[in-house]
Amino acid sequence: MSFFDRFRRSRSKKKARLDENMPRFCFVLCESTEPGDPSAAANAVNKVFGRGYSIDCSDPNIFVVQRQDTTIGFLAHMPAPVPGDEAQNNADENFLWPDGKQEASKHQSHVIVTTFGGEDLSPIESAIELTKLALVALQAFDGLGVYWGGANVCNSRSTFENFSEDISTENLPVPMWLRFQFVGVSEHEIGMYTLGMQQFNLMEIEVDKCKLDAIELFEFVSSIALYLIKSGPVIEDGNTVGGDQNEQILVRHLPSMNEETKSVYKIIFD
Repeated sequence: MSFFDRFRRSRSKKKARLDENMPRFCFVLCESTEPGDPSAAANAVNKVFGRGYSIDCSDPNIFVVQRQDTTIGFLAHMPAPVPGDEAQNNADENFLWPDGKQEASKHQSHVIVTTFGGEDLSPIESAIELTKLALVALQAFDGLGVYWGGANVCNSRSTFENFSEDISTENLPVPMWLRFQFVGVSEHEIGMYTLGMQQFNLMEIEVDKCKLDAIELFEFVSSIALYLIKSGPVIEDGNTVGGDQNEQILVRHLPSMNEETKSVYKIIFD
């Protein structure tokens, strides 16, 4: 029985107990088609996970990360690009990786990064574990970027590592778990929507238009996303949000600009 047969069989037994939306896999993009470096992998596990964790690199194409005797994830190297230009297409128009489509198109292989087990993990804990596994894969396979499929977003290695530095339940790299897409950009107004909030059982966030600049809007929407991910669906239809008591911005539960059958947190600036 192959690794993937065993993996699918084990996962199918757990499927009923796992939230299908939880972040369970991502892809690390690599320029080389060569296998990973076991010594770099071991060093990365020590740095990222700390004591009590190890990595089995006996198979040059499948590294197994363990906590004592328990497997927590796999890094499976595929000596071919992600099929269908999917990675570079999801790097395109990502403002955090301006040359993303061009840079991502350089990848010649990829690593499937997958968490294993974790039935008792929350979506946040699962995302943290997956992020740490991706950080190990970036070093072990000299990755150039991370494609987070649950949010249709691809980020560069440096951006992913910088946002994920000192990751914890208090320090969440939300911009690496979601796509923040600008829309309706003009001289005077700009909008934005998110993708990936379903990983945390939440509605997406949208701003049809506002007069903030791009950075201000990104910081505002990402702070609301962080608040919801940490607190749950606590913003009711008609509530207000803001940086202080004097800033009260209306939030409505309204149809999405992308899919009218789905409701979103629509942030309405005056």
